[in-house]
Amino acid sequence: MTRIAIIGGGIGGLVAGIALRRAGHDPVIYERTAAFGEVGAGISLSPNAVSGLESLGMTDFLAAKANEPLDQFLYHGQNGDQLMAIDRRNCRDTYGAAYYQMHRADLLAELERLFGNEGCRFSKQLVGAEETGGQVKLEFADGTSTTADFVIGADGLRSKMRDILFDTPAPVFSGHVAWRALIPAERLGSEAVARSNINHIDADQNLVTYPVRGTDLVNMVALTRSDDWAEESWSAKADKADLATIFSGWTPYVEKVIAAIPDGELYRWGLFLRTPLDQWKQASIALLGDAAHPMLPYMGQGASSAIEDGIVLGRCFAAETDPDRALALYEKSRVKRAAFLQAESNLGGDRLQVLDPYVLRDNPPANEDALGIFKYDPVTVPLG
Repeated sequence: MTRIAIIGGGIGGLVAGIALRRAGHDPVIYERTAAFGEVGAGISLSPNAVSGLESLGMTDFLAAKANEPLDQFLYHGQNGDQLMAIDRRNCRDTYGAAYYQMHRADLLAELERLFGNEGCRFSKQLVGAEETGGQVKLEFADGTSTTADFVIGADGLRSKMRDILFDTPAPVFSGHVAWRALIPAERLGSEAVARSNINHIDADQNLVTYPVRGTDLVNMVALTRSDDWAEESWSAKADKADLATIFSGWTPYVEKVIAAIPDGELYRWGLFLRTPLDQWKQASIALLGDAAHPMLPYMGQGASSAIEDGIVLGRCFAAETDPDRALALYEKSRVKRAAFLQAESNLGGDRLQVLDPYVLRDNPPANEDALGIFKYDPVTVPLG
């Protein structure tokens, strides 16, 4: 049997592992952390991602655990004027799948359950990879090593595998900063837990809320600008007084949301960019997800594109008996689509956080629907 190693056990790595299993292979995931743990954040899953997850047998899970917003609202951050409303009630009919919002940890837990911990090796931080004699030798920080016939590098923005393969420039700070928190719903009013996505916008910043885990929690993400940043991290604690200062004078809703954040439960991280790649594969190794195409979050396509990658990868290994041809087919099938998503997402902040928010009302920019992003179905799209 072909030995396939996946470096990284995030959403993309787990989806790829499950999809490869369905294609008749038995991959092993090497994850640098000691165990999968709860990630305190929400996640949006657009129809292009949901279709892929449902093909893995997750239809009932998503229906039970995810929230399906009926509307997406954009408001002027200073005075609360409605700038735009997007009706999501017809998503299933239009795109063949729902638009969901949920707790990221719930999604990861279900993907982990479907893949199984027996297929995971934890505390395995990749430090080296070398192809010799038709095999790839993988070396880890704990001094251990292993070999595989084929390797998928799904190890995120600061991918060691990407650096080994292509020696591309290091990530650079984008000038964008994300702040995140999960807020107990009882601290907020009924508007915050309605079946909607609420986005308040002004020049160079915006703040989004939506409910997760039914109406138990409200996910908040604020996106701001900064001239410099020292690190990219999901675990850097932040002071909500700093966030309140940035959004001072905004609508009562925004001020209430920030005030409701539990003490010590606000996080922030700098958003980084990497040079786009037109090649993901070298010999018996290929990249997937943020390792190949990290993008800013303004289109909500970071996780969705990684899910697309994993589904298409599994299809390529099902379609080709030769794994080398399967990897080549995967690269050919995904590079153009991912480059499009990466470019549009990286432009999203400038489109959204405009100097005059009324431009969004009077001359709406191209959104995911107009750009055709949701029409892509990784389960049925032609390969190659």
